[in-house]
Amino acid sequence: MCLKKMFLIVFLIVFQGQAQNDFDFKNYLVLGVETAEDLASLYLEPLSEGLLYGLTGAWNNSAQVKKPWELDVSIVANGSFVPNEKLSKSIDISAIDNLEVLGGQNRVEIPTILGSDESEVTFVATLNGEEFMFVAPTGIGLFSTNLLPNAFFQASLGLPLNSEFSLRVFPKIEVSGANLGIMGFGLKHELTETIKPIQNWPLHISLFGAFTRLDADYSFQADGFVTGQSQQVNIYLNSWNIEALVSTKYPVWNVYGGLGYVNGDSNYALLGTYTIVTEQEVLNFIDPFDVQGQISGVKANLGTCIRLSRFKINLDYTFQGFNNLALGINYNLVKT
Repeated sequence: MCLKKMFLIVFLIVFQGQAQNDFDFKNYLVLGVETAEDLASLYLEPLSEGLLYGLTGAWNNSAQVKKPWELDVSIVANGSFVPNEKLSKSIDISAIDNLEVLGGQNRVEIPTILGSDESEVTFVATLNGEEFMFVAPTGIGLFSTNLLPNAFFQASLGLPLNSEFSLRVFPKIEVSGANLGIMGFGLKHELTETIKPIQNWPLHISLFGAFTRLDADYSFQADGFVTGQSQQVNIYLNSWNIEALVSTKYPVWNVYGGLGYVNGDSNYALLGTYTIVTEQEVLNFIDPFDVQGQISGVKANLGTCIRLSRFKINLDYTFQGFNNLALGINYNLVKT
């Protein structure tokens, strides 16, 4: 159970931290669904991108495929470095109808979900002639190193035809009111074992492709001037990556690297009933909006791996939209 909690730690920290603020981005509903969705998208963007880039990383520690039915099991600690510019967003208040800032500023800087846990910005929204005042949503204020960590269990099985299958999977489980599950699979084929003219090269060369999906949800209770029932955030993230891999052929210590392409999409759905009461009417919003995000781009990584009997330890760094650092501990469970 401890390792499962390792994997869930980011999700729990982020969403339990925001539960203390009652998911204040729901207050944007006073501006209308479309504006609320746009502002929530800015707020959630760095979490989506950081997790998507993290899901695509740390699949391999070598370009060499295992012998048929040889099996390795691994624990991988993996983290995405969040750029400083993703920790806050600048908003042009003059471009948003019925919204002002207490103090009269036209442009303000507000934290994103991974940014500061403090905000000096107070919004004043006008609806049906009434004013509704609320503090801008704040971040979790945790990542002084700008590192968004995660962890994986992984198993890799050698197959016939110079191939290898890898699996990342957790059944959906509940921890402290949050639910999260993950499934991913990858396939690697070694060209240096398939193409005879290059079999004697001092390098292993392979092609690899993978898909990973994360599903999560968190329930909370809205309060303040926005109330309602059955409030919940449902999340899914899909990531794909393809890459060419290369590694050295030494018996104990090796260097490996890869060059490829990543693509991913995310969806955050704000579900439940949300009620705002004014002097003139009662406004109800049911499953008011969802926020989509997407990443894509080239990736390149470089790593090193050392073999200690049946254990292997690897460390690698990936250059991509959010750079990534990974540490893997691998055990050869079935040797053929």
